[in-house]
Amino acid sequence: MSKRYLAVGKPARRVTLCHGVPSRHGGRQHATLPTLAQPLPMIVRTLLFALPLLWLVPPASAATTPTPTLVYAFSRFEPYKTVDADGKPGGPYTVLLQELARRSGVQLDIVHCPLQRCLALLQRGQADLSIGIRGNAERDRYLDFLDPPFAPPTATMVLQRHDDPRPIRHYDDLYALRVGVVEGASYFQRFDEDRLMRRDAAPSARLALRKLAAKRFDVLLINAQQGRQLSRELGARQYRRAELQFPGELPRRIALSRLSPAVQAAKPRLAAQLQQMLRDGSVRRILDGAAVQAAHAGSKRSGRSLHSMSTPH
Repeated sequence: MSKRYLAVGKPARRVTLCHGVPSRHGGRQHATLPTLAQPLPMIVRTLLFALPLLWLVPPASAATTPTPTLVYAFSRFEPYKTVDADGKPGGPYTVLLQELARRSGVQLDIVHCPLQRCLALLQRGQADLSIGIRGNAERDRYLDFLDPPFAPPTATMVLQRHDDPRPIRHYDDLYALRVGVVEGASYFQRFDEDRLMRRDAAPSARLALRKLAAKRFDVLLINAQQGRQLSRELGARQYRRAELQFPGELPRRIALSRLSPAVQAAKPRLAAQLQQMLRDGSVRRILDGAAVQAAHAGSKRSGRSLHSMSTPH
């Protein structure tokens, strides 16, 4: 009995077998079989083998998940948030956020903006987070603050000109004076909500000190570490510290935009990694290491550090 073979994709041809079978006319009748077609080209056979395996390969989107990106609203706040000669943001607060982002598996994009502009970006959800910003009743509507805090509450000091003999010992003493502040900054609740206080704002702490020296206002409320560093740069003999000083009210926290789905989704991971950074001493090393580099006198002479003196704006 003959067997039939079919070649894939081509009609079978019939060929004569080399053996015969008897015919009813007494002769030999040659049986015929369909034959295999010519061998398939190697590339076709390879494709036929490989195509089923493609179902086992995950799509590119499933194999490589894009790294989440968070936008850091950066406002200059020396010595914690600084800008180098090339305009690149730096300082210990920025280093802290960069390390936190790295550990949390997110990319950090930095937007350099004045304080009020940074707050507006956070309020609209166009920036995701910031640092060195103090919460208050107005800001708490659009800002969420990451727990745990990265530093304890700290004080605000009052600077006056060195040749100004007026004693300033009590809060009420400020009412008779023009009080210098940084535009958009928050200090402490009583002062922030005091509508009777005469304020004169400057765009930055550096300019505020210059306005104080130029007698544009009488005293300046400023972060202690920041005031010491900037007064040394601009001429320490021009200024003196008043007796009045205000203790800090709130521990320092990283600010998150309530309108940012990205940072709210990343919040548990950020909180866990910040807790680990506090536990392993990374936060203290970043803040204290920067203090030594930023001011050889100031915090080093007083035995205090940026970690214990980081007043926000």
